[in-house]
Amino acid sequence: MGISRGVLRGPQYQRVLGSVYADARVVVTPRVRAEAALMLTPDAVASHHTAFNLWTADDRAGGEVVHVTVERDPHRVLPRVSGLCVHEVQHLDRALRDGLPLTSPERTFLDLAPYRDLTGLVTAGDSLVRRTELEPERLVEVATAASGLRGVRLAREAAALVRRGVDSPMETSLRLLLILAGLPEPLVGHVVTDSAGGWLAQPDLSYPDLKIAIEYDGRHHLVDARQWRKDIRRRENLEREGWLVRVITAHDLFATPQTLVARITEDVHSRRYLRAA
Repeated sequence: MGISRGVLRGPQYQRVLGSVYADARVVVTPRVRAEAALMLTPDAVASHHTAFNLWTADDRAGGEVVHVTVERDPHRVLPRVSGLCVHEVQHLDRALRDGLPLTSPERTFLDLAPYRDLTGLVTAGDSLVRRTELEPERLVEVATAASGLRGVRLAREAAALVRRGVDSPMETSLRLLLILAGLPEPLVGHVVTDSAGGWLAQPDLSYPDLKIAIEYDGRHHLVDARQWRKDIRRRENLEREGWLVRVITAHDLFATPQTLVARITEDVHSRRYLRAA
């Protein structure tokens, strides 16, 4: 294009990845970095953390390294570029997201298994189900059929715990904390109706038979006055219908998880006793 190295390395341009440069005014998003990686690796697809980022629009998931996958070819010379990780597979799983080639949501889930613990992998699965057309049953099917992959046992365990309708990673962490502590699995996003059959609320987690609602409150619930007022009205409506409402914060979840579990355990036992009586 007639651009000298000196001009390319000047203020008009910026290095995106390896030998790929862009106009300095371009905002280097995860997609732009993925496009640069695919220019360096013909016939590749974005994969692993990069594909997860692109499927879910979770900018925290991409990290500093761009991951791509190519079909194994003994004659191919893989690029050695800082910030680029190239994976090889026997058979390439290819999908498209807004014209960009990447691994399918289910393959992306499997590829993340070696890099995450159980909670992290279930969180990824919940997010993929929420953001794409992937169904939890499909994840279970793919994980069960997979073999010879790193982390496949964890993938199978995590796939069985992925659910529809989860709004945030914190809700996933809360649900798994309760399940792994031995409590019954709460329902996600169960719609509660009043005695007249009208819509009342949709708690993050709940035990409908015991009328226990568990809500996770992030920081935005405190700083958004409108949301705060809605939360108060919803809880009052639930309590009017005989529900017990428990509000959980990040401090409860990460600083005092044992106390949180003890609170919910006591609630479950007391409500079972009241129902039996």
